[in-house]
Amino acid sequence: MMTREMIINELTNRGYNAVAQDSTKNGVILEGIVIRTEGSAIAPVIYTKELISKAEAEGKSLDDVVLRVIDTYEAHKDTTFDITQLTDRDFVLSHIRIGLQKESSEELIKGASELEGIESYLYICGDMGEDGYSIKVSKEYLVKSDVTEAEAWEQAKKNTFADTKIESMAKVLSKMMGIPYTEELEEATPFYVISNTKNIKGASAICDRKHLSEFTEKHHTKKLLVLPSSVHEMIIVPYTEDMDIDMFSDMVSQVNASEVAPEERLTDRAYILEF
Repeated sequence: MMTREMIINELTNRGYNAVAQDSTKNGVILEGIVIRTEGSAIAPVIYTKELISKAEAEGKSLDDVVLRVIDTYEAHKDTTFDITQLTDRDFVLSHIRIGLQKESSEELIKGASELEGIESYLYICGDMGEDGYSIKVSKEYLVKSDVTEAEAWEQAKKNTFADTKIESMAKVLSKMMGIPYTEELEEATPFYVISNTKNIKGASAICDRKHLSEFTEKHHTKKLLVLPSSVHEMIIVPYTEDMDIDMFSDMVSQVNASEVAPEERLTDRAYILEF
């Protein structure tokens, strides 16, 4: 069986300064490899589990995986990035966002959410070449950036909720399946996806009371059924008293088990939010 250590050893034999590096995403530890470049302050983490699984499923060799890692490294090694801006006060305030994840013991700046078992946290998002990056925010990080926690949360809410997007499942399906969208289709499928404009870490849009209040008013209800889809999005449904929340919780659990990667799962239950 192929392992991360085997890949690192082969990279080392070929002259690369490769080291193991683990990352925690939503309570899940992901094994990765970093190839250090002299003079570079940062380097992307190349996660190995999916690479190894795909290679073994396709009958690929260790050499094939190593070449894939090298290709990824070569594509990013010349990326220029001023690391000092990561603790620049103005940069932090303009790039800080709110994310959601399962409750954890990570030492981060966290806030409560209205959804039991789910916590909010702050992160910095940005672009580096063709790729984006995110950095979870700790108290020490804010101290270095000369930003108070109150300032950080206030600006993070503004930045996050400026990108809130609510789209009917009917429109999403019509785009995916190439079928015409109709209001009748939306009435037959009264489910809506709430996320952000990039559909990345967009589940935190569920904390946007302003947009949700407008949504509930439009749909003549005071309650929403909330189905955690992943850290990237949630499903909301105008609530009616005949809805069986246990049935919807079972649905969330089944979808999580079969369709959502462990590091992207939230909780195995549905919620009701009141407005």
